[in-house]
Amino acid sequence: MASPGAKYLLNLLPKLLLPALLVHYLCWFVQDSLPLLRYSAVRAVLYLCAGPLYLYARFVWTRALAARRAHKLGATFFPVHQGKWPGGVDFVLDTMRTLDSEYIADRLLTLTKEHGPTFTISFMGEEAIFTTEPHYIKQILATNFPNYVKGKERFGDATSSVLGSGVFNSDGDMWKFHRTMARPFFTRERVREFDIFARHADEVIQKMKDSFNDGTPVDMQDVMARFTLDSASEFLFGSCVNSILEPFGTPGERAPRAESSNTHPTPVAFSRAFTNAQFLISRRTRMGHVWKLWEIPRDESHKFVVDIDRFLDPITEAALSRRRDMVELLAGSKVSGEIENDMTFLDHMVTQTQDPKIIRDSLMNMLIAGRDTTASNLTFVVYMLSQHPAVLSRLRDDILHVVGPVKVPTYDDIRNLQYLRAVINETLRLFPPVPLNVRDTINEDVWVGEDGKRYYIGPNMSTSYSVLIMHRNPAYWGEDALEFDPDRWIDDRLHKLTENPFAFLPFNAGPRICLGQQFAYNEVSFMIIRLLQSFSSVELRPDAQPKGCLPSLDWLPHGRNLVEKIWPRAHLTLYVAGGLWLTMGEANVAGDA
Repeated sequence: MASPGAKYLLNLLPKLLLPALLVHYLCWFVQDSLPLLRYSAVRAVLYLCAGPLYLYARFVWTRALAARRAHKLGATFFPVHQGKWPGGVDFVLDTMRTLDSEYIADRLLTLTKEHGPTFTISFMGEEAIFTTEPHYIKQILATNFPNYVKGKERFGDATSSVLGSGVFNSDGDMWKFHRTMARPFFTRERVREFDIFARHADEVIQKMKDSFNDGTPVDMQDVMARFTLDSASEFLFGSCVNSILEPFGTPGERAPRAESSNTHPTPVAFSRAFTNAQFLISRRTRMGHVWKLWEIPRDESHKFVVDIDRFLDPITEAALSRRRDMVELLAGSKVSGEIENDMTFLDHMVTQTQDPKIIRDSLMNMLIAGRDTTASNLTFVVYMLSQHPAVLSRLRDDILHVVGPVKVPTYDDIRNLQYLRAVINETLRLFPPVPLNVRDTINEDVWVGEDGKRYYIGPNMSTSYSVLIMHRNPAYWGEDALEFDPDRWIDDRLHKLTENPFAFLPFNAGPRICLGQQFAYNEVSFMIIRLLQSFSSVELRPDAQPKGCLPSLDWLPHGRNLVEKIWPRAHLTLYVAGGLWLTMGEANVAGDA
């Protein structure tokens, strides 16, 4: 199978060769009048320039048509950021260079300071809108939702080799199918099944205690990823992958060793492939169509997908086999497609389709939702508690008062812990699990600014938005927007949010709002309660951090860059570069009781 780069070049070739052929024939007809054209060097230069000039002319023509259409609608354009080199090539190269060095979203934040909170990026003959303004994000996610899709040409093209056609990157009927399949499993009744959380939280905490007693720090990010993976796999599949049984990583190493057999990878090997595939997807989406030029020899996702599929395929086949056995057992009877109380998401999927690819794609997408976003939030909650001991102490006192030092928390306990929800929300504000998102327009649209000014958005245009930048904007959160202060979710400052609900979007909004929002709140709350019942202090261990993963002196000296003790980065979700290495002080349960 041809690589993405080879396909891209084959598709681009006619657009470059046909103009060159046209120039060739023109030269042949007019060379008698222009003797200079008889020189092969001159013709070679014209041939080489013909394709790029054609692409540029097409861009100018398209832009002119858009300007005419905008004028007719009484609209204008947002400010445009253009690179200094032809086609904005320098913008693409700078994006690639800063991916591995900058603080999260710093480049985009710099551009908002230069052009305003909404602007257009022009590169390689394409234009893309970027915004951090709530009223425009509302237009994308809710007001004109049908016009803004994930799309096949950009996001879909960059993600399909990994995500397939799951709920995250599909549109239309396929998206509705996946959404309909998932919705019943996140009802309030099912979310209250805390026994899964309890079992895996206890396993995780015991293993952490063993490490701390040996004087060894642990990577909390890895620990939380294992907890959420084990919980999600049991919740979705009905069987746990038991990733917590794998050895913890070694301080100073970037990731736990991920040994894998030829037939079936370990949970840790699967987890690493899972994470690396997401990082690749992130790089692709940031580069636009030209990501394919970096994958001319091969599809770089293939090596990760092999391990992912080796892990998911046996799970899928086992569920299909159980379904076939059930059909044979009840031969002649009608096999119910109704959702039973003890039915898992996977078991329900195989009652609706026997296509292993659709099932695999759905599982992959649900695991990202069930593992990565929640693990991200848990990791950054613990990080914030390590930096704010007064918050930790107050939260722990609250937990001991409401739940006690040993009791397993219930749904009602969590509902009564107002300060815990405030801590979680404040962490979601500063460190949203999905910091950047993207949609494509189907048809043209007009965005109306708060001042009444109208802006034209063309058809088939990429529109990106950053909730991370929006969540940290003083215009929506006050002058202390960069500070971690859970009380803003309890005191009078909460009115700012109720007046502008689209200023806080950790779970998205509109028809694509996260179905597992309450599940995630419950899982994070449950784990934080169990942690603070067991431990009374948190201390970061930068000496255990892998080389090159601490804050950089090259970061721009502004905002949270000045206070951060870790390096926040993102693939599809936000994470800590190198992991969150720490130790925790074990609580004196008898004394606390």
